[in-house]
Amino acid sequence: MRRSWRLSATGWLIAGIYWAAGASAWAQYGAPYCQILDAYDDPIWQVHLHVMEDARIDGFGSFGRTRLQARAPLLYFHARAGELDVAADLDLSMLTRRGGLQLPEQVGTLQLDIEYAIRLTDGYALRLGFAPGLFSEWTHIKRDHFHYPFRAHGLYAATPNLSLLFGLNFFPGFERLLDLEVGARWAISDFLLFDLFYPQSEVVFRPNVWWAIRMGVEMSMISEYALKASDDRERMMLRETRFYAGVDRLITEQLQIMIRVGRLVDRSVDFKFFEPKSRIDDSLYLQVGIGGLI
Repeated sequence: MRRSWRLSATGWLIAGIYWAAGASAWAQYGAPYCQILDAYDDPIWQVHLHVMEDARIDGFGSFGRTRLQARAPLLYFHARAGELDVAADLDLSMLTRRGGLQLPEQVGTLQLDIEYAIRLTDGYALRLGFAPGLFSEWTHIKRDHFHYPFRAHGLYAATPNLSLLFGLNFFPGFERLLDLEVGARWAISDFLLFDLFYPQSEVVFRPNVWWAIRMGVEMSMISEYALKASDDRERMMLRETRFYAGVDRLITEQLQIMIRVGRLVDRSVDFKFFEPKSRIDDSLYLQVGIGGLI
């Protein structure tokens, strides 16, 4: 009985994909402009270094963290049935001070981000994502440290200047199984853009093509990592909210630098088998990045 249900579900899934692709095939070129899918504001490759002020873990010692992020495009393919975008993402944290909690020296993620956007009719679109990768203490990697998050987002281009998004992000095997992503992108003019989303919102002011001024917040960002086999706590979770302001500056038409300064609040470190959750004091941070279009 269970097997026949799976076959039936697979049939419905295949039928749904064929329906979406068919609808997209005739709607693709007549689709309205979507601020979320069509406005390419960010460089397609990026490298960022985050330097964070040392802070204190309640009841323990000092906590220090330096973070390196990078994104590299691997494949982009545009067809009548949709758009396929594939990239590699790196997010590595070096814990320079570990607060007496026996934290690992390095934790990070290395993911393959696969995203497929299907244009439907009347301004609607479907965006599907699959991001398999490693979420681990980097000096002790095991096969079961690989996970397979995926996401499904619905989009609606209400006007050429306003687009809406509602979606779910799934994290199988994580302590946090499900997260919501919802909001709107509103381009008031060529100079002013509001990204009103959860978990990240941002206001962008572009006085000219060379400069962009940004202010934003990333809310309750959770990073989760598997620990080495000999660590009975099994998994570590870092939580923080970021408030920031910064500028982007085009160096050439293909290259730009990005600078952010901000404050980290609502910070904590937690483990799967360890109570209670330990709060980390607020701290300042500096982020410097470079990116480009080729």
